[in-house]
Amino acid sequence: RVAITAGSGNILQLSFRYSPTLWPWTGYLAITLSVAESGAGFAGTVEGYVLLTVTSPATTEDISDQTSTLHIPVKVNIIPTPPRKKRILWDHFHSIGYPVGPFPRDNLKLHTSPLDWNGDHIHTNFNGVYKHLRSKGYFVEILSSHFGCFDALNYGYLFLVDSEDAFFESEITKLNEDVTAKGLNLLVFADWYNGPLIKHIKFYDENTKQWVVLQGGGANIPALNKLLAAWGVVLSDKVWYGKFSIGPHAMDYASGTSLLSFPTEGKVFTATLSDEATEMIHNKDVSVSDVPIFGLHHGDSGSIAVYGDSSCIDNAGHVTNCYWFVEEVLNMIEKRSYTFSPGIDESLSTWLQTTFRSPKLASTPLFHQFSRVMTQVDGILVFRDQKMCPVYPAVESRDYNDTYPIGQLNSKLLSINLDNQPVDFVLMEETEDENSIKLFYILGFITFLMVLVVCAFLYFMFSFFHKKRIILYRVRTRRRV
Repeated sequence: RVAITAGSGNILQLSFRYSPTLWPWTGYLAITLSVAESGAGFAGTVEGYVLLTVTSPATTEDISDQTSTLHIPVKVNIIPTPPRKKRILWDHFHSIGYPVGPFPRDNLKLHTSPLDWNGDHIHTNFNGVYKHLRSKGYFVEILSSHFGCFDALNYGYLFLVDSEDAFFESEITKLNEDVTAKGLNLLVFADWYNGPLIKHIKFYDENTKQWVVLQGGGANIPALNKLLAAWGVVLSDKVWYGKFSIGPHAMDYASGTSLLSFPTEGKVFTATLSDEATEMIHNKDVSVSDVPIFGLHHGDSGSIAVYGDSSCIDNAGHVTNCYWFVEEVLNMIEKRSYTFSPGIDESLSTWLQTTFRSPKLASTPLFHQFSRVMTQVDGILVFRDQKMCPVYPAVESRDYNDTYPIGQLNSKLLSINLDNQPVDFVLMEETEDENSIKLFYILGFITFLMVLVVCAFLYFMFSFFHKKRIILYRVRTRRRV
């Protein structure tokens, strides 16, 4: 049950998911909070409490079911719906990492962390860029379902960062429509992908005593190429690393990909980098100039920005962060320009299309076991059935004009009326097992005291007779002398 302060109406909606059975160390209660459409312009605080009742089965035939009641205080600050250009949707549905599956680290120089185990979430290793975006007035939301579950007209930007999974055909079609017709702006932060290198960096697990064969690269480049094919964007299977600068800002490129194809109307940024795959597999140093690593294209409706590496916005990347660069890209998209802010003496160059070879799909036979999109039937990869979008039905709430029972909160909500509390706690009576436990501790304490007294008595007696024996020995010795 939910109780909300009187006068707030049904602006704040709560829905619940929970395990029907609770057991020590297991069970959950998930609460989803949302604001009704009628509260789109509301600004203020809504508070109340959730009333949770847990029933335990009777332990004996003589005792009935036991019930305990818990009040969970809820206080939410609500703001009016932000403008579309300030709303960012961060895709987490297409992220796969350890321990879900054996997927490698994004920065191949980090030999102490062989797997991608940081979660790739704005509240874990991407927390730094999330805080930066929030400080600049942007509002970031998480997309935990496929692309069919969001309305592009509500958001200005979609971030695809370090995505390892494939994409449904319906997702590709919808995203194309969202960008070309509905004004959604797409930002892609990719990572490395190279078939021979994926096979080369397998490692031996001392715990399982088995070789761990990786099931992908830093990002799923073949899947991203399929997603971006409508705009003529193709990423390579080259792996690059190195240092460069954009104006006064130093940049680190840590195991990223590069552009093979890009819209001729767009602009790109190039840098001099080293071929990391060749260095790791063949032990050869290869440096290449003018490697295209960033591209920006403004379409008739929405824009597309593609950067080949995510390490500089990853807290776990151990490189110089480039939060400023993300902000610059957002500014260029908003202004529909191809120039950096004043003070950054750099410019994007025109893309010159050349012939290229599309990346080969790596041998990852167990990928379907960890994917939300793909599965395997008779040895052939096929799409899974696309799940319905999650629906969280709001529970009915009631208004109240009282505070919580005494001792539950340090501050009042509204007025207090001690004679008319809305809900009283139902305290569980002590069972025989609880009394037995208390008796056990009491008897144990008494036994400890008795043992302590006996030890003290024995020590006293030993000291007494020992001193008496020494005195008798001295007397006998004097008599002999």
